[in-house]
Amino acid sequence: MIFSFSIWPIIKIFILFFLGIYIIFAFVVVRQVQLMTSTLEVGFEGQLKFLSFLHFLFAIAVFAFAIIIL
Repeated sequence: MIFSFSIWPIIKIFILFFLGIYIIFAFVVVRQVQLMTSTLEVGFEGQLKFLSFLHFLFAIAVFAFAIIIL
C-alpha cells in the first residue's frame, strides 16, 4: 500500500503558529515602548509609540494575509 502524505499542510500550520507568536511579540514590544516612554524623557516618545503600534498592525496584517493565501 502506498500512502500519499503531504507535508505542506503541516508547514502551513507551523507558519501560522509562528506568525501568531510574532503577533504576541509585537504586542509585547508595544507594551515595553509604552513603559519606556513613561519612564524616560527622550523627546520623541510620540514617534516611538507610533512606530511600535505600526509594527504591531503590520504583524496582524501579515498574519491575515497568510491566512488568505495559505
